[in-house]
Amino acid sequence: MKDIASSGVVADEGIATLLSRVVGDAQDVVRSEIDLQKAKVGAKVGQAKSGVVLIVVALLLASLGSTALVVGLLMILTPLIGPVAATAIVAGIPLALAGLLGFLATRHFKRIFGSAETIA
Repeated sequence: MKDIASSGVVADEGIATLLSRVVGDAQDVVRSEIDLQKAKVGAKVGQAKSGVVLIVVALLLASLGSTALVVGLLMILTPLIGPVAATAIVAGIPLALAGLLGFLATRHFKRIFGSAETIA
């Protein structure tokens, strides 16, 4: 090997040393890219927190409104058809809808994630 370091040019190195440097540099680039992506995800999560809080508050207010609607319906229907029938109607309709939606959701997920028997 010749040494030309005195003229400002890097000394001639073996292929193994050069390959080792290339691999090390590639590892550094990959680590840097991973760190960059982690930082981006962290920033997105920080931004998403406020949206999640808004959704939770909206769901809470919708739940409160639904409860008030059910109580109002009970108060309106009780004098007309009696407390038992009013409760059956006001509680039965949402329960029936919940059962139907649950059945549809189960069927939907079975179609997507079902076993080979279901798909065939």
